[in-house]
Amino acid sequence: MGCNESGPYGMHIKEDLETTNIIDDNYRNYYEIFVRSFYDFDGDGVGDLQGVISKLDYIKDLGFNGIWLMPINVAGSYHNYDVIDYYNIDSKYGTMDDLEELIRECHKRDIKLILDLVLNHSSNGNEWFSKSVNAHAKELNGEQLTEEEDKFKDFYSFYNTEADIPSSTKAYKVNGKNFYYEANFTSNMPEFNCDSEAVQEEFKKIIKFYLDKGIDGFRLDAVKYYYYDSHSKSVEFLSKINKWVKDIKPNAYLVGECWDSKQTINQYYSSGCDSFFNFTVSVNDPSSPLINSLNQEGRMLDRYYTGLQNNVEMANGYIPAPFLDNHDMPRFTSKVNLKTTKFRYALLSMMNGTTFTYYGDEIGMVGSNAGDSNPDQNVRIAMPWGEDSGNCQMISGVTDYAYPHGTVKDQMNDKDSLYNFYKKCLLIRNQNPEIARGDLSLVKMDREDTKCLFIRKTYSGNSLGIIFNFSPAENLNVDFKSEGFKNVVGQIVVDNETYIGLQKDGNVTLPPYSIAIVK
Repeated sequence: MGCNESGPYGMHIKEDLETTNIIDDNYRNYYEIFVRSFYDFDGDGVGDLQGVISKLDYIKDLGFNGIWLMPINVAGSYHNYDVIDYYNIDSKYGTMDDLEELIRECHKRDIKLILDLVLNHSSNGNEWFSKSVNAHAKELNGEQLTEEEDKFKDFYSFYNTEADIPSSTKAYKVNGKNFYYEANFTSNMPEFNCDSEAVQEEFKKIIKFYLDKGIDGFRLDAVKYYYYDSHSKSVEFLSKINKWVKDIKPNAYLVGECWDSKQTINQYYSSGCDSFFNFTVSVNDPSSPLINSLNQEGRMLDRYYTGLQNNVEMANGYIPAPFLDNHDMPRFTSKVNLKTTKFRYALLSMMNGTTFTYYGDEIGMVGSNAGDSNPDQNVRIAMPWGEDSGNCQMISGVTDYAYPHGTVKDQMNDKDSLYNFYKKCLLIRNQNPEIARGDLSLVKMDREDTKCLFIRKTYSGNSLGIIFNFSPAENLNVDFKSEGFKNVVGQIVVDNETYIGLQKDGNVTLPPYSIAIVK
């Protein structure tokens, strides 16, 4: 890699800002979308599937090659996690034809599309629930059941007396009946009985229905709630789901939501599912290595390296799934300045596995659902495009939000914006497959004097070095050639007025909060 004119940091690095090296596997950069608040195509104030289609080039240009759609089925609430009809699309989002078009358009752009699949509970407005309640009541009364009623009598988790309810679960009395149903989230979300063969057959049908349409996999909601009082039984059930999916589409991608400790998440990987979200690195975890590594002006950078190791170890040979925030937690930009926000995302982009980014984080949208007065709507706010059309109406119930860094249009035209920083991080990640897939080892770590972390990742016979300057104020000079590397092939710099430069002695100088990629 060559260099040109000299400057205050040394010789400028010539970077390739176009070429990417995308491998067709399940190590990808996923973009999570709440369709309701993303882009309104038909002008009714509500985001829709056609709106997502219209922004696929935006998503791809940013560097994402995977999309996770939050639930889009017919449901009873604004968030759609209480499904009424698993085989149809919520009319406010569009039609099944729109979904099929979205699948085709994603695949034209080499973008994989996964759907949120809610299999632990449904809506109490789902006809399956009323059928199940009526059939179970008849059985308790000693009445003869039809074949269909026999199928539905234990479709949901019922308890015949209050004493039968496990202490670890929540249950509510069925209206007008003398038995109870399990509902661990809210009373309008009854839990399926995953022991029921009829339930399992229905789940298989749902999975096949969407895989046959071309969906590339699923995000599995609340997996430890399949059997809330037993991780082992939930893992066993996940093994079945994994088999049902992979028997139809062996390269499909499954990522599960198990909001729990490293040890518990590690246990869930024994199901064979590809990924489980690494909640231990998210902004919601007070010990997150992406948060704590910047404490004491970078003197705690060892937390980040430990986090890199734990991220790989947790996945147990499968694909790690690190992320900073999602639809269930405060936006990670809420309480930090722009430089810190940028560097945290840079640290995420250097982690192994498949990363997940929540829509709007690339422009620094702010919202918090922490505390009783801050509902989830605050972290599912409308995307500000800065265009004459496409902007969604704000969801009812939002109490606090902000767009401190401007609209998408504003930031696309600002070379120092958060948007363009995200784009650079994702480009570097896409150019170097070793970042997501490589075996990790430590080259050098000095958290006291230089705030330097130097790591190596090796993949498919190729070795790549990543040098981090964790200091918010001091330059860092590093000899990388003595470690067998020849050139600087990429740089991520928080302050766009600075750059990573080569010195006459072959060393490299990193400005504050920056990352050099060497090969």
